[in-house]
Amino acid sequence: MNLGLEALAPCFQGLIPATLYTCSADGVPNSAYLSHVEYIDPSHVALSYQFFNKSRRNVAENPAALVRVVDPDTQQGWELRLRLERSETTGPIFERMSLRIEAIASYCGMKGIFKLRAADIYEVLSVRKVPEQPGMPAPHGQRRAPDAVFTMKALHDLAVRLHTAEGLEPVLDSILAGLEKHFGFQHSMILVPGEQPQTLVAIASHGYPSRGAGAEARYGEGITGMVAEARQPIRIAGLMRGILYAYAARSRAEAHGLLTDELTIPLPGLASPASQLGVPLLARGELVGVLVLESETPYRFHEDDRATVELLGSYLALAIQNAMLREAELDDAPAAEAAPAVVPAPDGSPANGRSRREVAFYQADDCVLVDGEYLIRGLPARILWKLLSARQAEGRAEFTNRELRLDKSLQLPEYKDNLETRLLLLRRRLDEKCPDIRLVPRARGRFALELSADLSLVSRA
Repeated sequence: MNLGLEALAPCFQGLIPATLYTCSADGVPNSAYLSHVEYIDPSHVALSYQFFNKSRRNVAENPAALVRVVDPDTQQGWELRLRLERSETTGPIFERMSLRIEAIASYCGMKGIFKLRAADIYEVLSVRKVPEQPGMPAPHGQRRAPDAVFTMKALHDLAVRLHTAEGLEPVLDSILAGLEKHFGFQHSMILVPGEQPQTLVAIASHGYPSRGAGAEARYGEGITGMVAEARQPIRIAGLMRGILYAYAARSRAEAHGLLTDELTIPLPGLASPASQLGVPLLARGELVGVLVLESETPYRFHEDDRATVELLGSYLALAIQNAMLREAELDDAPAAEAAPAVVPAPDGSPANGRSRREVAFYQADDCVLVDGEYLIRGLPARILWKLLSARQAEGRAEFTNRELRLDKSLQLPEYKDNLETRLLLLRRRLDEKCPDIRLVPRARGRFALELSADLSLVSRA
């Protein structure tokens, strides 16, 4: 072999479909497109077996095969002469390939249909350039070689940002802002476990027009849900044209109100992502959250990016977990509390020309609507209703995390109530959807409820 397979890494990202050529025992050739060629080691690759019945019959009779791949950076074609060694339906190679395929398929409801049947392991006998498909120099700056010095400096700078951040919100914002400043990742989001089992909820995002705080993702759906379900990183360098088209069509249908549940918040994200990287944030075996990076550039996340972000995952998980634990400890610590601020009770009519807004709490759905539009559900909804009701009945303007923890009517879990994340979700959702209602931090574990409109509170069954 004249060239190491490692040098062909861009060819194995799925941006340009590969072609598999086989031949039956009696000399009848066959060609088929491949969705995935996986690098295994310097002398082996794995081919995805999904639909290739004729190809499978051919290699059963004649194990020789040829795969043609194309470098997406230079358009140079390469031919790999192969010999089938074995097929795997379990194990790390199969699981890695299956995760990527199912993550793509889940975007358009094809999970479980468009799936991997086996990973066929081939020995690579030779590699050569395709003479009739010569390449061209890669565009300047498109192909990046790993720079260990840069990577270590970036990791150090990001660590400094996290060490100087005080509280959960600054930690989350520092993570995402640092990923862009030090690594150039412009679009990112962090989701944490939701109240309902097998769900995630967006708590922070960066680079998107909408924050999407409170948006939910289910396990097993899209790259976010697949990462959470498998607790494994997934990198998609190029979404296949057909799957991308189906995803875009579904997004357009949702934009026209054909599919969207009115009691949901759209997940932040690019309309047509060409590259995605999802990494589980694990701390001491616990899934603290999922970090997702996106780009409109194909093959934006190279192998060194994947390795770096995967390395960051555990560190970021610990930083988030420690911030949450620290805030909870300070909230629970006994301390002399100042008397809560009191505001004059409203007289029932708009004052100083301020607008009036109806805030309705729907008990059956456990959600809050403002002027008939969905705001939030679950624990954040119960917290908001509790605060607004107390302000209306008692004239209170300030509250503490500690009193919320002790309030049994809020139905906080006894173990790991995640109150800080729910308050952060509520504050960011109000900022984005209803800025007339604000939760303003006053001190550690204390915040004020500020209103710039007169509210009419309605409780409905």
